[in-house]
Amino acid sequence: MISKSDILQNLQQSQLSNSSRLSSIWTTRYLSKNSSVKISAYVLEEAASSMGRRRTVERLHADLLEDVCRRAAVRTKDLYAHYENINLNKTSDLARSAQQVYPLLLEFYCNHTPIAIARESSLPVFAIPEINILAKAIEPYLTMFNAQNIRQIDWQIRSFLTTEFNLSGKLLLEYLSPAEQVLLSPYISFLEEYVAIPWHRVCALADNYAPTAPEFKIVERVLPQISEISIAVYTKGCELFGGYYNRRGQLDNPGVRHSSLRDMHMFQVYLWTCLLQGNLDAIEQELLVLCTLVYRRIDIPWEMAIQATKLLSNEIMQTLTASEQLIVSPYINGMIQAFKTA
Repeated sequence: MISKSDILQNLQQSQLSNSSRLSSIWTTRYLSKNSSVKISAYVLEEAASSMGRRRTVERLHADLLEDVCRRAAVRTKDLYAHYENINLNKTSDLARSAQQVYPLLLEFYCNHTPIAIARESSLPVFAIPEINILAKAIEPYLTMFNAQNIRQIDWQIRSFLTTEFNLSGKLLLEYLSPAEQVLLSPYISFLEEYVAIPWHRVCALADNYAPTAPEFKIVERVLPQISEISIAVYTKGCELFGGYYNRRGQLDNPGVRHSSLRDMHMFQVYLWTCLLQGNLDAIEQELLVLCTLVYRRIDIPWEMAIQATKLLSNEIMQTLTASEQLIVSPYINGMIQAFKTA
């Protein structure tokens, strides 16, 4: 079994800039996962070849994209339809927005050879190449949904678009072979998270620090643990709020679990954004605003948000040394206090 540290070592070099080093960590979030499929190395490598990727993109033609995005938009509206004070007329462009982004994503997939970075159970593990270039390619179509503009846009559209990408991505994968699904799934996950999580910002902020600066070293060391920390918080949250139920089901519902973990990833990246910015602006002016608008409108108890920040804070602090805790605690405490007083 390959470890995340082995993968990072393959991706990172000591001479890389701070932003490039964090971009390598970003890249490891979107690796091909082979454990759940029965395919040969030859079949997977053939699907990853230039011709194989071209065939994959041809399968996902414009008419199919239009149909899938339309169906996902309908399902997205259905998930939110019973909540009060939501104007569903404003979601009519959801499908069109997704349709504009997918061709760019697929063009990048077709034209950039996946990085084979390791082998697991004799199968190659692939990563998205040049993730920053992919981010720049789709950014013009998603700028209006960026969290920095949350006060200028309708919160519903950004929230709905994240769900739209999640649902449409799952539908698109159903039209592909198992090998193609393994290879394209990381790109689908990247697209969904790009709308919600400011990975590109935390990477860019890292270049404001020397490679030996304690703030940067903390972020570089803890950021690869984002999934493990989120799972620990989610597990404890299920124990505290086992009776919670929404349109998708209880907290153990796969869809609820997915969105809950994505939110915990988002909270962590916002925390590290604040640490590298040297202030709490990103949490107080973006994350808190978004959560206040979304959670309260879709009947997520605010106490859950408060407890989530506390659980998350405890998990993060446990990963830090005493000296690191002194640096991070003002931001941890600031996040908790912001949610407690909202």
